[in-house]
Amino acid sequence: MSATPRQEPSVKGVAFRSVLSALATLRGKDATAQAIARMPADLGETFKYGGIMAPSWYPISWYRMMWKAIREATGEGTEIAHQIGRETMRADMTGIYRLVFKIVSPQTVLSLSTKIFSNYYDSGKLEVLESQTGYARARWNGCRGFDRNMWVEVFGASEMLLELAGAKKLRFHVHVGGRDDDEHAEAIAVWG
Repeated sequence: MSATPRQEPSVKGVAFRSVLSALATLRGKDATAQAIARMPADLGETFKYGGIMAPSWYPISWYRMMWKAIREATGEGTEIAHQIGRETMRADMTGIYRLVFKIVSPQTVLSLSTKIFSNYYDSGKLEVLESQTGYARARWNGCRGFDRNMWVEVFGASEMLLELAGAKKLRFHVHVGGRDDDEHAEAIAVWG
């Protein structure tokens, strides 16, 4: 009897849509169109005709292909993933969540981030290992299928989440993992 193959991890459609929206905000609609044109035909057509639905789940391989196309279209390195991660979190969290950020501290908002992470990815888990005024340490585990672009996006989004909650002079350092094919990462955030 052979083992059942593991299903490919998935990413929620809202993440795909948020990334392309952030790309349009940061680099313009032409850059977004160029990125879609550089995607494999089936994925590009799905984007072009509005087939990515926000509440649905899609293969993580599609997410990696989207990031590859974005980097090719912009000619940029992982810095574009960092900027997009920040922009997506800013856009996603400034609507109805604006009031929450006015009453919670950065270290408190981290406890909410574990739920936010699972809203976008069906594999992996974010744990806050330490959290106190001006300091936090977090670990992501079981993030099957992640590549460097995805990790940098997550780190940029994490920075913005802390800043939205009032972290000033934030320094964010990844000291374990967060590379291509790593299923884990650990980071420390320090703020004034």
